[in-house]
Amino acid sequence: MKDLDLGVEYVIPSLGYRNVREQHNQDERKESQDFKYQKAKPQHVDCLDALEAAARAEGLPLDISVHSNLKILDEGHHKGKYHHGRNLLKPFRITSKHQHPVDNAGLFSFMTFSWLTPMARLAYKKGELFFEDVWPLSKHESSDVNSKRLEKLWLEEVTEKGADESSLRSVVWNFCRTRLIISIMCLMLTQLAGFIGPAFVVKSLLEYTQQSSTDLVYSLLLVFALLMTEIVRSWSLALTWALNYRTGSRLRGAVLTMAFKKILKLKNIKEKSLGELINVCSSDGQRMFEAAAVGSLLAGGPIVAILGMIYNVMILGPTGFLGSAVFILFYPAMMFVSRLTAYFRRKCVSVTDERVQKMNEILNYIKFIKMYAWVKAFSQNVQKIRENERKILERAGYFQSITVGIAPIVVVIASVLTFSVHMMLGYDLNAAQAFTVVTVFNSMTFALKVTPFSVKSLSEASVSMDRFKLPSTV
Repeated sequence: MKDLDLGVEYVIPSLGYRNVREQHNQDERKESQDFKYQKAKPQHVDCLDALEAAARAEGLPLDISVHSNLKILDEGHHKGKYHHGRNLLKPFRITSKHQHPVDNAGLFSFMTFSWLTPMARLAYKKGELFFEDVWPLSKHESSDVNSKRLEKLWLEEVTEKGADESSLRSVVWNFCRTRLIISIMCLMLTQLAGFIGPAFVVKSLLEYTQQSSTDLVYSLLLVFALLMTEIVRSWSLALTWALNYRTGSRLRGAVLTMAFKKILKLKNIKEKSLGELINVCSSDGQRMFEAAAVGSLLAGGPIVAILGMIYNVMILGPTGFLGSAVFILFYPAMMFVSRLTAYFRRKCVSVTDERVQKMNEILNYIKFIKMYAWVKAFSQNVQKIRENERKILERAGYFQSITVGIAPIVVVIASVLTFSVHMMLGYDLNAAQAFTVVTVFNSMTFALKVTPFSVKSLSEASVSMDRFKLPSTV
C-alpha cells in the first residue's frame, strides 16, 4: 500500500477474474492473490445527451482536451499573430506539413481553390465521397480554437463596459475585423478593375475603331490591358469569396460552441423556451455565417457609384448625374427594405419558436393525446401557427423579390433616362460616348445585384445576435 499511487485510477479484480486465471494457470494462484490492484485502462463512454449529440453532429467540442488545437496554435505565437496569414501572401508554396491542404496553399492556390483539385479528382474517379476520404479539419477552423478566442474577446468587452452595456456586435466585429478589412480591400480592387476596363480601355478601343490609321502595337496593348483588368477583377473577387467563406465558418463554429457551452451551464432557461434554444443552435448559426460571407459585399456599392457618377459627368456633362442618381437612390430603398426584412424576421422567429415548442409538447405527451383523442385539436392548433408563419414568410418574400427583380433593370432605367434627357437638351452623343456610359453602368450592376442579399443577411444576423444573449446561470 505504500507504493500505491493515489493519482492513478485502479480497479479491484473480482473473484471470477481470479478463478479464470486459476483455471488457465494454477501456478500463478499465489501471484494472483497478491495482486490486489490493477491499473484501469481508459474507456470511451458515449454520451447520449441531446445537446451534446447535436454538438458532435455540428463538429463542436464540449470538453477541454489537453491536446487541443489551441495548444497547437500557441506553439507558433512566438512567430507573430499573423504568421500563418503572411504565408498565404506567398504566390506558390510546396510545403505539406499541415494536415489540411488549405493551410499549405499559396496565394494563387487559395484564390483559385486549386487546393480542392485532389478531392474533386477523387470524387470523379469514385463517383462518391466517404467520410474517410475527407481531410481532417484545419486547426485554424477548429471551433475549440475560435470559441476560446471569441470568449476572450467577450470577457474583455464585459470587463470594459459591464454585462448590461456590452455588445455582441462589437465582439463579432473584433473577431472578424482583420479578415473582413482585407476582404473589403480585395472587393475594392475588384470594383476598380471592373470600372477601369469599360471606362478607359473600352473607350480607347471604340475611339481606335473610328480612326482611319492602324497601329498594331497600340491595338494589341489595348487588348492586353482589357485582358489584365478582367483577370485582376475575377481573381480578386475569388479571393474575396475565399476569405469570406473561411471567416464565416470560423464565426459560425465559435458562436455555436459558445451557445452550446452556455446552454449546458444553465440551471433554468427562464423566459427562453426549448424551441427558441433549438432555433438558436440551428438557424441562427447559419445566419451568422451568411452575414460574414455576404455582408461585406455591401461596401463595394458606394465606391463604384461615386466613381461612375464622376466619370459620366466627365463624358456627358450635367446629364450624367441623372443615371448615377438612379443608382444612388437605389441604396436608401435597400435600407428601407432591410428594416422591413428585420421586422419580418423578428416576427417570424417568434412564431417559429412557438411552433417548435408546440411540437415538442406534442411529442412529449403523445400518449395522452392519443388516449384522449386530442389529435385533431392539436393538429389544428399547429396548422394555425404554421399558417401564420407562412403569411409572414410570404410578405418577407414579396419584398425580397421586388428588390431582386428591380436590380437588373436599374441599368436600363438609368441609360434610357440619361440618353433621353441628353438628346432633348440638344447635346451631341456619339457611339464611343454611348457605349462607354452603358458599359460603366453595367460595371455598377454587380454591386446592385449583391446589395439585396447583403442587406438581408446583415439584418437577419442582427436579429440573431440579440437572440444569442441567453439568460445567465442562477
